[in-house]
Amino acid sequence: EQFVHGNGPGGQAVNKLYNCVMLKHVPTGIVVRCHESRLLQENRKMARQMLIEKLDEQANGDQSIKAQKEELNRKRALKIRKKNERLRELRKQFKEREDID
Repeated sequence: EQFVHGNGPGGQAVNKLYNCVMLKHVPTGIVVRCHESRLLQENRKMARQMLIEKLDEQANGDQSIKAQKEELNRKRALKIRKKNERLRELRKQFKEREDID
């Protein structure tokens, strides 16, 4: 775990503080940098969470938590799309049946 200068906008505040956290997982060589917050403790927590997610993704691939969430979101979107198509078709049939233009 290292604390380094952040990057991006902020001028002197970014240049003089060491609130960017850099974590390295030695066995795999995965490096994570986090500079989301101005607070060091929050950045440490977020960096650890990011490292856990990356390790999970590398170790489990398709079965990682992130991949499973994306799959669920994709299935939900597909279900909503099918429902909307069905409703659109029913409305079209109703308008044709009632001669509404």
